[in-house]
Amino acid sequence: ALDGQPLKSDLDLYHSPDVITTGELVLGKQKLDAGPHKLLITITGTNPAAVKAYMVGLDFVALRKVP
Repeated sequence: ALDGQPLKSDLDLYHSPDVITTGELVLGKQKLDAGPHKLLITITGTNPAAVKAYMVGLDFVALRKVP
């Protein structure tokens, strides 16, 4: 969520046995006013094949100015 507003429905990014990239995930367009903002990732469960460790990894967040 961004500033309390949902950005994307649930995602299951589990992959085994290797760690792979998803590629870029586009979360939509948001108008950002000057000042701080909060990006929230909520873990709501696990893939049945995964070890129940409730972990997530985030490599980067890219912000782009759009016309």
